[in-house]
Amino acid sequence: MLIEDGQGTGYKAHVTNENELSVRAVFESIQRHRSENGDAYQVIGDFTAVNNSTFTVLHIKNTHTSKVMYITYIRVQPITLSGGAFSSDTFFSIGTGRTVGSGGTVVTPVNMNLGSGKTANATCTDNNPTMAGTYTEFDRWYPEGNAKMQVFNKEGAISLSQNDTIEIKFRSNHTDGTVYSRISFVYDSENR
Repeated sequence: MLIEDGQGTGYKAHVTNENELSVRAVFESIQRHRSENGDAYQVIGDFTAVNNSTFTVLHIKNTHTSKVMYITYIRVQPITLSGGAFSSDTFFSIGTGRTVGSGGTVVTPVNMNLGSGKTANATCTDNNPTMAGTYTEFDRWYPEGNAKMQVFNKEGAISLSQNDTIEIKFRSNHTDGTVYSRISFVYDSENR
């Protein structure tokens, strides 16, 4: 039996001496794959008035009506904290379940396919908005000092359907400073 390409070129598939079909495959990350269609984004959130409390650094709500948002990377970093100590009272928390009640600053995700005209179907807010609802934490990081950075490679394991949310909070006993966060995400259909 011969396997032909079906295009009338006469090309035939090669079979190895172990009776296996010889094939080539190209592997690409989910971000690279979805960026081809203009469906890969990044959004930055920060807070510049750390004041010995807990506050929201970045909140994202997926508002897409037909696609799921898959979180691929999360990055957090204290920049210039002062007036406190890096201890068990200073940590980033990542969770879900709450919505923005009021305040904060709307931030716009950037499409990583720089030639694409698509915009994200998401509501993104930083700068400590007032939150409503019940927060459920699923990850946490305790920084050891300023400029220390933590990257969470989620590889699309976190999925947000329409109106689902993800939130990065920061708890600190510091009295001044800035913290930074970034979330990378892609859109894809729920069923493959």
